Amino acid sequence: MIYYIVYFLTKFVSFFYFPRRVYGMEHFPRHGGFILASNHISNLDPVVLGISVMRRVNFMAKDSLFKKQPLGFILKKLWSFPVKRDQADFGALKEALKRLKRGTPVLMFVEGTRRIGDAPSQAQPGVGFLAVKAGVPVIPVHVSGTEKVMPPGSKFLTRNPVSVRYGPAVVFNPQDSYENIAQTILQSIDRIPV
Repeated sequence: MIYYIVYFLTKFVSFFYFPRRVYGMEHFPRHGGFILASNHISNLDPVVLGISVMRRVNFMAKDSLFKKQPLGFILKKLWSFPVKRDQADFGALKEALKRLKRGTPVLMFVEGTRRIGDAPSQAQPGVGFLAVKAGVPVIPVHVSGTEKVMPPGSKFLTRNPVSVRYGPAVVFNPQDSYENIAQTILQSIDRIPV
């Protein structure tokens, strides 16, 4: 119930503050688990992606958010689960793997944190690990415009259109290192035409 309330309320807010255009839905799997691998430029990204998918997606969210109430309660109802930043969180990876094997999609921000401006990007190896161990498709998605709606440090929304573009499933060599696979996934996101 909470999921649908948040979903439709967010869609309503989107109409006024961040009207969306979604491209490449033909790449979106209709069944089974998969990793939705995204760039990350604003705290608004998970919200935009959550209303721009055809299926209910599980989210990794930084653990500090779960300590704030009622936000933590709501995040759990939205199928989110915590991940510790700035370290290898094997508990979060194990939980993601369990959900993927159960056939549910999991959204991951490949860089692990927001990319500010044109800062160099580096993929986190966790997405490579999950891609190999779960044996599920990895669908790259590129979000743009959210950094103008909700810039870093902003408390309020500024009206601006946003775009969500899905690309074809990433092909990688499972014999490669997790770091190389993660970097391949990140490059696939960055190559999506915007």
